[in-house]
Amino acid sequence: MICRLRIDMQFHLLSGVHITGEQGKLWVDKALVVDWHNGEYPIVPATTLKGWLRESAERLLRGLGIHACDGSNAMTICGTCAVCDLFGSPKKRSPLSFQDAVLSDALTDVRMNASLSRYRKTTYEERLFSTEIAWHNALNAKVLGFFTSEIDVKKAAALLWLAAKAGFAIGAVRSRGLGWLELAKFQVQLNNTMLSYDEMTDMIAKSALQKGVNK
Repeated sequence: MICRLRIDMQFHLLSGVHITGEQGKLWVDKALVVDWHNGEYPIVPATTLKGWLRESAERLLRGLGIHACDGSNAMTICGTCAVCDLFGSPKKRSPLSFQDAVLSDALTDVRMNASLSRYRKTTYEERLFSTEIAWHNALNAKVLGFFTSEIDVKKAAALLWLAAKAGFAIGAVRSRGLGWLELAKFQVQLNNTMLSYDEMTDMIAKSALQKGVNK
């Protein structure tokens, strides 16, 4: 039996956001990535959203004492942990499909920044650069997935929910105050049934209990 998972997430954007694109813009060093249909609206690409949630999930599981490899380095991806099962690895395809989050009607402006020396704690001379920033009140994201059992769907939803709640900033220049957000809505649909927060909380509790039993 194939079980279908659909997740609708909404985040409140607490600051401007920047994800660097490939297009060139006059007087802007780092332009925003835009939708590939007509190049009109800034987006948070599906790959960025997936990587951000994976990083947050890894951090959470390690904090609970559960093994999770480091997905930022291909040489350290184990392919067997819970994060690899959900987000994929070089040897296993992820059951999830992420969609680009389009920031329709977003306002944009340009911020000037200076490169900093980590050793001298001062700015480099002649290292001024410009970054294009998108301003919007919300970021809406969708995730689809197909699993072989309802229990796998609930495990996936629980881990994604925790990861979405724990992440605090997305995109580039996070250390300079960009991309700050907070989870406002997380709706999960298993086939044609909505999954409750209690069910996801129970699944998290069971995973933690199982971890304690296996010690």
